[in-house]
Amino acid sequence: MDNDLQFERADFTAPVAAKCSACQQPLLGEYFSANGQVLCARCAENLRAQLGGVGSRAGRFLQAALFGTGAAVLGGAVYGAIMAYSGWQIGLISIGVGIVVGKAVRKGSGNRGGWRYQLLAAFLTYTAICGAYAFVAYHEAANPTLATALGLIIIAYGIPFLGGAQNILGILIIGFGVYQAWQLNRGIAIEITGPHPLAPGAPATPPAGA
Repeated sequence: MDNDLQFERADFTAPVAAKCSACQQPLLGEYFSANGQVLCARCAENLRAQLGGVGSRAGRFLQAALFGTGAAVLGGAVYGAIMAYSGWQIGLISIGVGIVVGKAVRKGSGNRGGWRYQLLAAFLTYTAICGAYAFVAYHEAANPTLATALGLIIIAYGIPFLGGAQNILGILIIGFGVYQAWQLNRGIAIEITGPHPLAPGAPATPPAGA
């Protein structure tokens, strides 16, 4: 079943085309509705099963954490390398980090969404960005040592704020990146109704030659 169906919108009218929005198979006399999406009986049942939960809540959260952590490590490494080796402070990359981490958490959670996953995605995004800043600081240190690395780890979460008012724009961009991760994991209420009869004139099978 297609997990990219747009369940955010709830407007709905009875279908005039007899195809399931998920599997694209012809509908046979009736359909189910899920937030404006037209579904066949099989896809509606699959969606109910998905919403009912596959595996434990802890298992889904752990998988989301693993997916999100992998994305955060990758995003932070790329961001840090660009800043350290090019000398460019491209704050907009932090928005990309937020999107990548947010999507990874959403994928790992089975597209669940909700405040737990929002907090997880926001935390991992900020961690990735702070890790990138810490790497740059280590790279620019005159004689970096293990003690330097440990010190940067301790203060990592505060590094973006060390520039004070001079870095206010950078802080705002970082905040927007974290917000993107948060938004990508918002919960969506899905209501499944049906079966409903097809609208008058909706063919039960595809037209000949289609």
